[in-house]
Amino acid sequence: MAHPRVGLNSLSSASWTLAQDLALYDRLEVRRAGLYVDKLEAAGSDKAVEVVVAAGLRVDHVFTRGIPLADPSTWPGERSRLLEAVGMAGALAAPVLSVTNGPAGPLSWEAAADASEEALGPVVAAASQRGIRVALEHTLPIRPEIGFVHSFADAVVLARRLGAVAVLESNYAFAERGLGATLVEAGPLLAVVQVSDLVPPSTVVPDRAVPGDGIIPLDRLIRQVGAAGYSGSFELEMLGPRIEAEGYEPACRRAVTHLSGLLAAADESPGGGPG
Repeated sequence: MAHPRVGLNSLSSASWTLAQDLALYDRLEVRRAGLYVDKLEAAGSDKAVEVVVAAGLRVDHVFTRGIPLADPSTWPGERSRLLEAVGMAGALAAPVLSVTNGPAGPLSWEAAADASEEALGPVVAAASQRGIRVALEHTLPIRPEIGFVHSFADAVVLARRLGAVAVLESNYAFAERGLGATLVEAGPLLAVVQVSDLVPPSTVVPDRAVPGDGIIPLDRLIRQVGAAGYSGSFELEMLGPRIEAEGYEPACRRAVTHLSGLLAAADESPGGGPG
């Protein structure tokens, strides 16, 4: 059985439907998930809420893309889209809406941060009124069309400025300078921890691997987030050619087994486990 803190992100079965995902979670005995707004909408928003609730799934967050920052004329429509996602999170009792930081185009980092405050601020405020936190996810610098924040440390800086929280993407942050200290400083701003592995040399994006197959020291990361007081899920978000070639179910089954073992070992270790 999966460790109770193991979750599955619905991009780990990227081309499957919501119904297929829910069936997989049931077979793997995983009771927590992060759900992609596009999949929920593809299933029909009301129907999606109905089937997820009926499945007894704990939704740690729903997630979608951020707001393009260089063109303010798009912001009203983008805010409306995100407010609909906030409503979906509320209907699923998800405490967090996660977003990538949005492309900055020609803007400098500082100008993009200013634009984020103006563009995303009303969404953060509206979500907060419903008891939902908006979490900012850092992205790879070679994917500027997705976002402009490329380290967990900078995600925390921007989250603090916006009154938001942050996602730790372990595949991108595991070798970040001073990560342990950054996590401790972030404290309650750490809202979601996403887990996968990396097998170098990596020449495509995304190119994530099943935990245990690569070089990411997940046992160390589990200890670090525990030391920071994190008590949420460890969510498997795996996508790319390795996962497609192996197949979603066998890859997810191996990942759940490996991560469950790491978390069980942390639970038994001196110091009280992962948090």
